[in-house]
Amino acid sequence: MTGKKVSRKKLLKEPDEFISTTAKIIQFVRGHRQQIILYGIIALAVVVACSGVYFYLLWQEGKAQAVQQQGLELYQEAFFKGSTPEGEKENYRKAIEKFKEALKVYNRGNLSQVSSIYIGHCYYALKEYDRAIASYSGRYDGIFRAIALDGLGHCYESKGDFAKALEHYQKNAIEEHNPFQEEGLLGVARCYEGLQQKPKALEAYQKALAKSPKSRMTEFIQRKISELKG
Repeated sequence: MTGKKVSRKKLLKEPDEFISTTAKIIQFVRGHRQQIILYGIIALAVVVACSGVYFYLLWQEGKAQAVQQQGLELYQEAFFKGSTPEGEKENYRKAIEKFKEALKVYNRGNLSQVSSIYIGHCYYALKEYDRAIASYSGRYDGIFRAIALDGLGHCYESKGDFAKALEHYQKNAIEEHNPFQEEGLLGVARCYEGLQQKPKALEAYQKALAKSPKSRMTEFIQRKISELKG
């Protein structure tokens, strides 16, 4: 059954829906012109402000990166022993100041984490272990987690707190595809030796050898296994 036909004449007399809607919008705009202009100005101001903040942060990040690079150069000079022991210490302290300056300028994202990690490295080299621990702590998220855990393990081990060091080394040791897994296993082994738990130390060394049978530490690990076996 076909629907009832509407004559062309009647269709022409009925108001077009699009035209009616457009007319209503035009009428609304005319009646609220001042409010619409005000809202437009506010929206534009928000866009400009957001753009300003974005470019300011970008500038801050660039400035912090330049200062951080100065710190890295000082750290590398000290680490590779390009001067006297006193000169090394001085360079480590100068590097710390540069990294701290970079953090004051831009304390966000990976850039801030790199500065914090290197501050920890510098304090560790200076044997100021508590300060190094404070710098490494809280860096458990993201790509620098393994480095922070390794740093904390070394700090506690150097302080003679083998139980606390073990806690951090183990986190790296159990994670597959972790670039610090071998170092974690070796740290675990050293800590068990320090705790006079030789069977567990032997087990950790054997795991390290099985994981990396051709690493630069192979000869050392094999020697330790022989010693612990007696």
